[in-house]
Parts: sequence; C-alpha cells; structure tokens
Amino acid sequence: MGFSFNKLKKSYKLFDFFYPILVGIIIVQLLVLPGLRLGVITALIILIIVFKNVNRRTLLLNSSINKLVLLYLLYNTGSIVWFLFTGFPVSVFIAEWSNSILPIFFFYFPYYEKKQSYNFYHITLISLLFSFILGFILWLWEPPFYRVFMDTTEGVGTDMLFFQSIFGLTATGALGVIGFLISSNIVLKSNGRKGKIALAICMVTIVLTFRRSALLVLALAILMMHFIGYFRYKFIKKRYLLIEAIFLYYIFVLVSDNYGDFFTDLIERGSMISEAFNERSGTWNYAFSYGNLVIGDGLGAFGHKVIGYSKVLIADGNYFKMLAEIGIVGTFLFFAIIIVSIMLGFKDLRNKYLEISIVLGLSLMAIGSNIFTYQTLAPIFWYSIGRLSIKYRQNVDEAMGENKPSILKPSTLI
Repeated sequence: MGFSFNKLKKSYKLFDFFYPILVGIIIVQLLVLPGLRLGVITALIILIIVFKNVNRRTLLLNSSINKLVLLYLLYNTGSIVWFLFTGFPVSVFIAEWSNSILPIFFFYFPYYEKKQSYNFYHITLISLLFSFILGFILWLWEPPFYRVFMDTTEGVGTDMLFFQSIFGLTATGALGVIGFLISSNIVLKSNGRKGKIALAICMVTIVLTFRRSALLVLALAILMMHFIGYFRYKFIKKRYLLIEAIFLYYIFVLVSDNYGDFFTDLIERGSMISEAFNERSGTWNYAFSYGNLVIGDGLGAFGHKVIGYSKVLIADGNYFKMLAEIGIVGTFLFFAIIIVSIMLGFKDLRNKYLEISIVLGLSLMAIGSNIFTYQTLAPIFWYSIGRLSIKYRQNVDEAMGENKPSILKPSTLI
C-alpha cells in the first residue's frame, strides 16, 4: 500500500489536480452553498499549490522568458502604487490580482515535472468532460437550484438559451476549446485509437454555447490539428479523412432532419464576428480616453470589480483593458511573453503544438472577452506558456524527483 502511494506521489503533483478541486468547489456552491465566494476559495487553493511547489530558485531561473514573466508579475503587483490614486478600494485591486495575476505562478509548475508529462492536461480533460456532461443534464432539466446558481454567479435573469455548463457562457466556450485541443492531442498521439468521444463532447459543448469567438477558434483549431496530424507529422493515416467526412455527413443529415434551422443559425452566429467588434468598440476607446496611456491607472481600475465605484468599464476586450490598467509598458511585457514563448514552441513543434494551440487560441479569444481574468482559464494558459519555455531532457537523474527546478533546462532563443 505504501509503495503504491509513493509511486502515485512520484507520478503526480498537487497542481495536476487543480481543475478537479475547482470543479468540486463549484459543485458544492451549486448544491449546498450558492453564496460561496468561489474566487476567494480558488485563490487560497492556488496559494497553497504555489507554496508547495514554487521556491525562490525557480523564480530566478536565468532565461529570457523567465525574466519577462517575473517582470510582468512584479509590474502588475507594483501597479497598486498608482492604483491608489484612482480612489477605488484596495479590495478591487486584490480581487483583480487574485484572478489574473496569481495564476501566473502556474508558469513555474512545469519546471517540476520529471519529463514531458501530460498528467495535468489529462486530469483537466476528465474534469472538463464531467463538468460538461453534468452541465448538460442541468441545462435540459433546469432545476430551481441551478437557476439560483446561475443567477448568483452570472447575474439575475441570466439567459439559459445557450449552454453554460457550471462555468458560465464565456468560460464554458473557452474551456470547450481547451478540451477539444487536449482530446485532439490524445487522438493524434494514439494514432486515432483514443480520445474520439472526448473530442465529440467538447465540440458539442462549443457549438451549444454559440459563442462567436469559441466557434471561430474551434474552426481554426480543427484546421491546425488536421494539418499537424495528417500532413505535417502524419500521426494518422489519411484514409481516416474519408471516415471523418462520412461521419460528419450523417451528423449533418441527422441534425438537419430534426432541427432544420440549427446549422443556419450556427453559421449566421459564426459570421457575426464583425458585429462583435462594433458592439465592443465603444468601451475599447476608454483605453485611450482615460488614465495614463504609458503606465496605466493600475490593475483592476477598468475591470468588472470596479462596478459600483465607476461607470468607466472595459468589460469585453482583454488587451484594451490591459492598455488602460497597466499601460503600454505592461501590455508590451505581456505580448513579449506570448511572442517569445510561441517562438520557443515552434522550435519543437512536434511535441509542443498542443501548448501553442492553447496559448494562441485563448489569446485570440481575449480580443473580445476578458479571458485572462477568469480563474478557470488563466491557470492553464500560464501553465502552457511554462511548458513552451522548457527544453525537456530525455534522461533525468534520480535525484531530480525532488522539487528542484534544475530538473529541466529553460529553453532559449539563441
């Protein structure tokens, strides 16, 4: 029994189970405590995981990407100095910091993996699949406690027309994309033998949310995964393309016969991307009209947490929100991190296309939604950036099983 526990302890890290823990807390909130402060509890869990896994040596690793991430973390934290001049309560800054900056520590977690393990992704996928299935049952059934839960978390009178699972509309669409990418990786790495049911569940989830950004990213992800799997690295034999086409044809016929306008509505919704820009552009102008364009007004000064203290709010458009809050300096640091990490990933595309897809997918969705302020999305985003920054070794010394960041070598652009 002890041997099994030790083996489990060596194979998995505490951070691997972040999403099952998060889903468990949401279910408690759903069934028992609708007034539970999910953000506070999640922040405490992240702090515990950080305390158990991250040390000073990791933070000071000598690599270009590591320095950029640390500088970005410190800059956002230091923006409290000029945030105080806005007159908003410090609680606004703390809430925003715990939502969008605290998850940055997930960047460091891959440095403690003994090899290029997919434990975190696979456990996350299982959690998402469970959540989507549970959410689908609740969505069709719509019991009173689910209505109360949605009114509490998403706002009174939340429209239940589109699928929101237990995460809310935007987060469910984005998590559906993440689930699709992880399950696609499983399909490709198993040469088509595994992951197909998970893939289908995630695709249905994205479609039912009817989120324009999620639908667009899904279409791009399908193209990318087909290129990677069938042409670039030939993980799957091309004859499966015919099987896919036949399967999709029968799905199309089945849905068209039973829900005549479904695909028409879906295509119409997906083609309304330009309208989405027009809907949001009014608040995007706030980034240039208010505050200090160079250093910003401080983290959280234009986010959802400021509702009740200010009418100047950038609710949808993460990059414009960044520009208003942390200025050109902070926004430049963020894009530098994205660009450097993607460049590092392309140096090992065969093994890191999953991380590249997650980072690019969420970054694209962030144009029209404040994606990086979601505690359900930011952790896997920063974890994927951390994976892109690492050059995994094939052989690892036995001593490397301990929590020492030197087990993996930071990758460089030189």
